[in-house]
Amino acid sequence: MLSLRRGQVSAIVEQLEELVRLEVDARPSVAYPRLTGPVALGDDVLVNVQALDLGLGSGGFDVLYANLTRGLGLPPTEGAHVIKLPYTPLQVAVPHAEESERLAERLDGLPVVCCSLHSQLAPVCAGLGPDLRVAYVQLQGGALPVSLSDAVRALKQRGLLAVAAAAGACLDGDLDFVTVAAALAWARAAGYEAVACAPGPG
Repeated sequence: MLSLRRGQVSAIVEQLEELVRLEVDARPSVAYPRLTGPVALGDDVLVNVQALDLGLGSGGFDVLYANLTRGLGLPPTEGAHVIKLPYTPLQVAVPHAEESERLAERLDGLPVVCCSLHSQLAPVCAGLGPDLRVAYVQLQGGALPVSLSDAVRALKQRGLLAVAAAAGACLDGDLDFVTVAAALAWARAAGYEAVACAPGPG
């Protein structure tokens, strides 16, 4: 069962377009504004407290589930009709690149590095170097939102990663794809010179 708690945003620790680190009644929390809308100090919110209450090592924070002050009645993303997290309380329609982007028929030798842990992404990108246009495809197995990854943000800032895509159940990437195969075909068609695939953090 979901473990939800109602509280008030008591601090905004870090505010990015794709991720907000905050406190709800002094408990560390994260919010994904592209999914649940904007959040501000004093907002009345519902947070999922399960990971923190269970003491999970990688879940040292609550996750904003709904913003009761400014997150109700948000319109769906225009043109989106493919559902991520279908038939769950968090199902959300997002645009998928397969509908609008060109996909290659073959990978034609495109190097693809498969990582078993998210922590391998940074050394892989560092090894590939800044001279290659590298795409990242996030796979299921850790956090589903690409926007949670500090590593992805740091690699982009350092010029070691050009784009971060979400595949399958993953979401909130620069682009979202239904399948990993489509993400790889897109990367080839878009001229990326290498792809790193890894599960999300956690």
